[in-house]
Amino acid sequence: MRGIEAALAVWRKINEGSFASEVLRKKSHDLPEGDRILAASLVYGAMRRAIFWKHLAKKYSGRPLREFSPAAGDAVVLGIAGIAELRKFPVASLVNALVEFVKKNGFRKEVPVVNAVLRRAAREARKDLKKYLSSPQLKDLCLACGVPYWVGTSLSDNWGRKEARQLLKLMTMRAYVSLRVSPGADENEIVSKLRETGYKVWKSPMIDYSLRMASSVFPPNLYGYSEGLVTPQTESSMMVAEVVASNYEGGLILDMCCGRGIKTTQIAQILGDAPIEAWELSQGRISAAERELERLKLKKRSIVLKRGNALELEPDERPSLVFVDVPCSGSGTWARHPDGKMRQNKDKLEHLSALQGSMLCRALEMVKPGGKVVYSTCSLLRAENELVVGEAAGKVSGVVEIPLSRPYDYARRGRPWGYYIWPALPWVDGFYMAVLKKRP
Repeated sequence: MRGIEAALAVWRKINEGSFASEVLRKKSHDLPEGDRILAASLVYGAMRRAIFWKHLAKKYSGRPLREFSPAAGDAVVLGIAGIAELRKFPVASLVNALVEFVKKNGFRKEVPVVNAVLRRAAREARKDLKKYLSSPQLKDLCLACGVPYWVGTSLSDNWGRKEARQLLKLMTMRAYVSLRVSPGADENEIVSKLRETGYKVWKSPMIDYSLRMASSVFPPNLYGYSEGLVTPQTESSMMVAEVVASNYEGGLILDMCCGRGIKTTQIAQILGDAPIEAWELSQGRISAAERELERLKLKKRSIVLKRGNALELEPDERPSLVFVDVPCSGSGTWARHPDGKMRQNKDKLEHLSALQGSMLCRALEMVKPGGKVVYSTCSLLRAENELVVGEAAGKVSGVVEIPLSRPYDYARRGRPWGYYIWPALPWVDGFYMAVLKKRP
């Protein structure tokens, strides 16, 4: 079972600190479509509720996971996740493949316990999941949703118990792909071509140039991707870039954290030849942004990429609009990127909040008098959003908030700063944004 073997290899790399999407792409790019789908389904099913599957592994085996060999531990966690999450794959085939994997890796002594745990999971895992999901205890629900309890209590404090429970469940929702259609591309032809290749795709009712798909995808296999006609991007991310573009009134736009350039290129496509300077700390992401400019045929536009620390770089000229899409916990995207749940803790959040505040203050200091700063995160935690904006506005004089240029579906007012995009659909992740103006 090549798909199961690939999933095990990816899972080991994730536990060593690698990012799931990158490793999965490398490990499965040469697999047949069915095996690639199986590998992705197993990996993401395991990540979505990783804490819970490890809890069940201890319950079913009577010992903590650290007492297993890495091979046996990986087999147990992926196996329990697959048994509970995969509805169409035969349980017996999955169990047999995982037991064989443990044997091949030289841990024959652990085969009986792995086999016993997985067979017990076949009887009880789905019932246990249902029990914890319906529990009135927030701690049980956090466990079943694979979310650290401190995050659950923070959401409950911020939004109330009912809304927090809804958010926790949304964090385990299966995310699907939406596509940004490039200006000038024939949307009807793209829809037709994608349907011919077996995809379910339709126009979004929320974003004029967005298409929705009822699946995940491997971008290079998509019609129009290599030609720059479509770009995979969540609709909430598109909303943020639209807000940036709608606040442009001339002069230089500075994107302080451009990442792979997804929002940067959207802003460029909306505004045409507006000058953009985009910064990024990671050389890998800068290289990806350069490839994105090439793919979308934007290399000749007035876009300058710079690699370096956003707290130290200097723009070529003073910007009139600064977009600061800061590094964050990613809690709003945990349905799409569940490995983010596995690497967050309170200390990291505290470090992120301090960094976010420093970056926003720098943006407010750099922007021209009368200019604007758009602050955004893909987080649902106040510590990264309202609290950061409020503190920065108190440190930099002459800062006022201005409302969004248009109402968006699923937008909710922050308390008291900014707006949240609620992660209510498979194409809409959780985001936060605030538009600040520096008085002349």
